[in-house]
Amino acid sequence: MAQSPKTMSSLMCELSVALADLSEKMSNLALTLENQYLESDSPEPVAMMEAARSTIEKAKSH
Repeated sequence: MAQSPKTMSSLMCELSVALADLSEKMSNLALTLENQYLESDSPEPVAMMEAARSTIEKAKSH
């Protein structure tokens, strides 16, 4: 690449900030979707709801 190390460093910093922002937004979206799903009054079987809660809890712990 023809980029100087300083320019590359600056670009990497910008990328890092953008990825951190994206990560936070994705986390917020996941929580919103989780809450909407768990609070919905859909006629799903209890076993399916429990499986969904279990999956969500496993995902949170990783």
